[in-house]
Amino acid sequence: MTQQQWGRQPQPGPRGQWNQANFGGYPGPQGFGRAPQRSGFAGPQLGQPYYAGPFAPPPRRRKSPLRSLLFALTLLALVAFVAMVGTNLLNQPSTAAYQNDDYQVPPPDKSPPPLPLPETYEQAEQFVVSNQFYRQTAPIPVRCNAQTINVATASDAQLKSHFETLMECLVRVWQPPVENAGFQIVRPTVTIYGKDITTRCGKSEVNAFYCSADQQVYFSNLLPEYVTIVQRNKWAADVVMAHEFGHALQARTGILVSAHALGQNSGSQAVELESSRRLEVQADCLSGMFTRAVSESIGIQQSDLAGIEATYVAVGDDTLSRNPNIVGNHGLARSRQYWGVTGLGTSDVGKCNTFTANRSLVR
Repeated sequence: MTQQQWGRQPQPGPRGQWNQANFGGYPGPQGFGRAPQRSGFAGPQLGQPYYAGPFAPPPRRRKSPLRSLLFALTLLALVAFVAMVGTNLLNQPSTAAYQNDDYQVPPPDKSPPPLPLPETYEQAEQFVVSNQFYRQTAPIPVRCNAQTINVATASDAQLKSHFETLMECLVRVWQPPVENAGFQIVRPTVTIYGKDITTRCGKSEVNAFYCSADQQVYFSNLLPEYVTIVQRNKWAADVVMAHEFGHALQARTGILVSAHALGQNSGSQAVELESSRRLEVQADCLSGMFTRAVSESIGIQQSDLAGIEATYVAVGDDTLSRNPNIVGNHGLARSRQYWGVTGLGTSDVGKCNTFTANRSLVR
């Protein structure tokens, strides 16, 4: 791990302030779907937020005769919700004018402005729990010129061209809520790589990830999971990259850096894992919201929804590790599916505030 600054815990100053001289490192790469046992670099490194209120270290779990029933009811509710989402998603008026269409999307920014940094732990907590970003609404429908792509057969040049176009679509969707919340949006570059790559966030193996140190996005052309997923869902690659852009949104609104800084002060691995999952499933929710916004433009059909859901399920910690009892850093398949579907069903960014959600929804 090369980001030495980030490895140091911020030193509290008077009245809970940290010493800014000791702060300024960045989280590790924010990956899409690797369980800890499979890849140590993926997703947020340990060091996530601790909140005395909405969530605390999980208590020792006890078996309950109601658990199976409650889980079954949750699944039934989710199935019903998916059906509703499908109706809402695909019945948008075809004559509706595309929103934010006059906005001139900037070119990729290789030297982006610094990320917003909180000055106290209290301000960091406000960033993650009650951010102005949560009070915004994403525009819908939004024009997107990206075409579907099969990552299993596409060349590196085709992958880069596709994802650069997708980043333009992502910025067009997210510019209004980000800037209305008082922040600045950045269009990242996309780098296609093979087995591994060294970035300002350190060395990364096969994955798709966002690096907050340079504010850019990376995609490996060797992702085995995505080759399988894309056979069932032609939109899988776009869902993946919309998730990574979700981490960019977290970074540009102060959520990502604040969460990591707070986490370094928690001293609890259980809390660090839970808050990492909250970051990851929030990115899932934001990716679903983007998919909803551009669904009319890119031609998503009712038959595509099951495949989109399967993408979230396929990268659950339990799916990748084949361990149903894993306590991971990205979230179980059912949690990732829940938040992806939540995003598909809304334009209200506040519905993606996973940091105030019940612990059972971020397992």
